Order: sequence, then C-alpha cells, then structure tokens
Amino acid sequence: RVTGNASTGGVICDQASNCILGYNRYLGSCTPFEAKLWGILDGILILLNKGYKWATIQTNNLGVAKALPDKGLEDSELYIGKQT
Repeated sequence: RVTGNASTGGVICDQASNCILGYNRYLGSCTPFEAKLWGILDGILILLNKGYKWATIQTNNLGVAKALPDKGLEDSELYIGKQT
C-alpha cells in the first residue's frame, strides 16, 4: 500500500459537456485510492450545495467505481450514476 502526499480535484460539466466549475484540495498523506474517493466526495458536496439532484461520475479507476453505490446517497436526494 503506497502512501504519500496527495491532492485531489475534478471538473463539473453540464449535460452538453460545458465546464461549469473546477475544484482541488490538498489532502496530505493518503493512498491514490483514497485521493480519488476524496475528489469524488468533494464534487458531490459541491453539487449538493448548489441544489443539483442528479450526477454522473466518470473515473478511470475500476476499484473506485466499484466502491461507489448505484443508488441515491443516504440522507440526500442526489442520484449517482457511474461511468468508467
């Protein structure tokens, strides 16, 4: 298990693939898997704060995709779809 200093980020796009917002954050010491999950969580929190109800997450990491639920998040009304 490789651990090192990491940062994460992502881009939020609309249905027409127009970039709406980019974000990033320094995480400190964590694994690449954890960094990917933190990046997705940060994006989900941004979407929830902006009132979005639906999102598709794209990732190039099959392990991360398998770790995400295929349903709405508990205690929220955001539906998550996945693409790898």
